[in-house]
Amino acid sequence: MVKEICCKILLLLGLGMMMAVSLQAQPVPAQGLAAFVDRTDITISDLVTLTIRVDAALGNNRPSFQGLNRDFEQVGGVSTRSTYTNNNGNIQSWTEYNISLRPNATGTFTIPGFTVAGQTTNPITIKVGDASEIPASGNDEIFLRTSVSKEDMYVQEQLLYTIRIYYSIGFDQGAQLSSPQVADAVVQQLGSDENFQEVVDGIGYNVTERRFVIYPQASGELVIPPVYFSASVGRRGGINRLFNNRSQVREINLTSDGHSINIKARPATFPGETWLPASELTLAETWSGELDTVKVGDAITRNVVLTANGLSSSLLPGIAYEDLPGLRFYPDQPVREDVADRTGVVGKRSEGTAMVASRAGEFELPEVRMPWWNTTTDTLETAVLPARTITVLPAGEADSDPAAVTPDVSENPAGQASSFSPGAGGGSADILWISTTAVFGLAWLLTLFLWLNSRRQLQYAETVGVPVHVRMPDARQPTTPENSQKLPDATACLRVLKTACDNSNYADIKKALVKWGQASFQTGSIQTLAQVAEHCRDEQLSSLVLALDAALYGSSQGFDSKALYNTVAALHKQGVKPANATPKYGLPPLYKH
Repeated sequence: MVKEICCKILLLLGLGMMMAVSLQAQPVPAQGLAAFVDRTDITISDLVTLTIRVDAALGNNRPSFQGLNRDFEQVGGVSTRSTYTNNNGNIQSWTEYNISLRPNATGTFTIPGFTVAGQTTNPITIKVGDASEIPASGNDEIFLRTSVSKEDMYVQEQLLYTIRIYYSIGFDQGAQLSSPQVADAVVQQLGSDENFQEVVDGIGYNVTERRFVIYPQASGELVIPPVYFSASVGRRGGINRLFNNRSQVREINLTSDGHSINIKARPATFPGETWLPASELTLAETWSGELDTVKVGDAITRNVVLTANGLSSSLLPGIAYEDLPGLRFYPDQPVREDVADRTGVVGKRSEGTAMVASRAGEFELPEVRMPWWNTTTDTLETAVLPARTITVLPAGEADSDPAAVTPDVSENPAGQASSFSPGAGGGSADILWISTTAVFGLAWLLTLFLWLNSRRQLQYAETVGVPVHVRMPDARQPTTPENSQKLPDATACLRVLKTACDNSNYADIKKALVKWGQASFQTGSIQTLAQVAEHCRDEQLSSLVLALDAALYGSSQGFDSKALYNTVAALHKQGVKPANATPKYGLPPLYKH
């Protein structure tokens, strides 16, 4: 009996508790809308965090942040966090919007109220003072310094800008350091960050250094605004992260000093066409062979390297060549290279130029003078390549034997005239001489006819297509509709190629093959033999193109022009078409020069 009564009492108590819980689990009245900041007294270098809390009862309405940019600069994006709590049946749900703001000036400013679903928050007043008025805590533990290599310099001269973060304490992940934003200047980061240790006022610090190079593009005052560094100290995870113990977290916000640089204009007395301000500039040359053993038709290559400390390779000019009577120049595409280290940028421009003589004799190459401005000594200097003399020998002189062509006068004493008797075979020799001369004359006329015919066909191909330029186009002068023409006919170019191959005229073979490639792939961008081989993707053609290059600028022995024509004719017959697929490129370089 007692046991039954106890069971009934326990059952009634359970039902009562369930009813109580069901009654208490009703949502509490909405708390509405609120806006607040983490502090109201800050310095010009500090960040203030604005939080707007929107209760779930107001719906999924996002507040508008219009009007904040009048007095404050938004740092980063807007972070959102939703919270749901159930405290003994008191259910609360809200969403917080957090945004970091940096003041634009000192003074007293007001953050306007925010309206959501008919409710409006109260305005917030922020007092902003100078950095020296309110000392920032922890400056002995972490601080920021910036420096410049010069405060007075020339336009387009290299300026080194260095940022260093000194810290004796660790900070959490997510630290942010802004980059210098400079108007009328090109700014590039030099490599990656460097870490080392340094002692300041007897205290050891870890140092993170980041370097930039700045090229001013206009004279006058160059203003480098301050950079900003922000980090959190104390949010290490574990128990602090579990309970979100913000009292253990400290926000670090640092601002560097600004810099003002005087930029001088290019001196009016500078004589060069291209302004070259550098700490060092050199000109060097190498040759592919001896200058006094060149024969007619041979090619000798001059490679000139221009190196400048403090200038990008894109600013370095080339050397202009003018054809001389009997000597022609064939510049190749220049190779540019930039090397960056802690001391700045070193630009290098290499350009090879092939020279081919059509007659024997001596050819004088004038000296090359390139004026540049020494930014270390602030003086005008000139880099010089000395004048060169090229001695060109006749095509067969090196192989001829002078003794074989010198007449032997010992068998014909002086004072005696040579006698010719029409008898004893003299008439047969005369007839043989006349016949031989006639045969050679006809052969010469036939060769001249074929050569002229090849020239006419080449002229026709160049007239209807993109002109063949012996000089490579300047990369600074883009192709325009005025200098582009209709592409040639591939079949006509193939006929031209056959004529050039039959005559073993290597220069015409190169022109005709390039024109055939332009016509076959319908693009005027093909300008070299290597580009033709690359588009065709044929191993045999690639090897023949290499042999043709060697014949053009080196030894002309062993090149099979007939095999080249047969290979191209086979490709032409089977048909080559331009690729329709758009090429996929990787990510571009992080820094552009």
